[in-house]
Amino acid sequence: MNIKHFGGRMLALVCIASLMGCSAHTISQPSSTGHSGFQKETSISNEMRLNAACQVDGGYYLQSDGLVYFMDATSGRMTPVCGKPECHHSDDTCNAWVNSPFLSWYDGKLYYATSSLNTDNLLTLYSMNQDGTQHEKVQTIQLQGADWSTSYQPMLVGGWIYFMDSNSMLYRAKLGADVSQADLLFQENSSDILESTWKFWADGDDVYAMNHVLTSSGEYEDILYRLGEKETDTKEIWRSSDIGILGVDESVSSWYITGGHLYYYFSGSDVWDMDLQTNVSAKLVDLPDTLQSGTAIFNDTNIFILDDQPDPTFGPQSPFRYGGKTIRVYTYQGELSKELDLQPIYQQYPDVVHCALMFADTEYAYVLAYRGMDNSISTHFYRVDWETGDWTELDTWPGAANVYESTTSEPPMQIG
Repeated sequence: MNIKHFGGRMLALVCIASLMGCSAHTISQPSSTGHSGFQKETSISNEMRLNAACQVDGGYYLQSDGLVYFMDATSGRMTPVCGKPECHHSDDTCNAWVNSPFLSWYDGKLYYATSSLNTDNLLTLYSMNQDGTQHEKVQTIQLQGADWSTSYQPMLVGGWIYFMDSNSMLYRAKLGADVSQADLLFQENSSDILESTWKFWADGDDVYAMNHVLTSSGEYEDILYRLGEKETDTKEIWRSSDIGILGVDESVSSWYITGGHLYYYFSGSDVWDMDLQTNVSAKLVDLPDTLQSGTAIFNDTNIFILDDQPDPTFGPQSPFRYGGKTIRVYTYQGELSKELDLQPIYQQYPDVVHCALMFADTEYAYVLAYRGMDNSISTHFYRVDWETGDWTELDTWPGAANVYESTTSEPPMQIG
């Protein structure tokens, strides 16, 4: 396996200079044909340092620490989506600043959601041009006076925006419509639930919402709903307990819906295939003997499972993880097709403690490596050709310019 630095250190210095603000930036323009909004492949990971992404013809828009970058598909170079001369790309005066829980490319515009004093701290949907200009308010996607506490990401698909409000109330509204015209699709009975983390999903004409809950008995469970056009049409269609999975010591689950099938992996268990029309479940990949924990991402052709572990310093139920040295690539026939070795990353940067899977397309899987501690600001971004196993470090990733400084006298955790 070969690890390469794209463009060498000279390109990294160009990136750092652009972050410090020297001149306007030229951004390779993606096609304006757009997409339908929601994209399965980039809706997998919720990593803190790369928590939103969407694909366009010619590359990706990625958000890191509140700023949007365009990553060219050919070169891998990342550029802040801002053409202001002398901009430092460090606060909300920058055209690239969005600080949003999601990004969505729709009809030639980039959509994002944020809240501020200007919007009475209500989550509000905005659009902007592909070069970062002309930020425009589209609509409020939170009801007036609501207590905002639910963890989720909005979803834009087919001209509708799906969003949530307090007490796990799920809504949809026409793009650009007043929030008072939103349709209530579901309200959760939270009497037995301590925590809820929701994710919207779309597959063909069907729209779903998965709720990852912590029950009052201390168990984690995933509950899937098929959303209708109104509250009476929404139905619960699946629970992870249907296949005997209730997590007590492990809270991480990974899943993907495509072609009317739910593919589900609960860390430390197996990969399951659920036909959402017939409700027939079948084990797709048997993992316990080879993988005691892990996280997964998916695309429409493959399943990628990384052997990272819960961080024992914070306990098995914490979101912090460590390690991740091998990616196993499976087909949707349950066959292991590749094993990709991440050991060279740990050799290149000995203080890397966690490699996290971001997303995968038809050519590459993308991995974020944290230095010093999980969710550190010091990160390195890689893409791996999952056919050949060749790696490229994308030096213009902004986290590569950050130096990890330990806040304790303890040495960094050593992996392996």
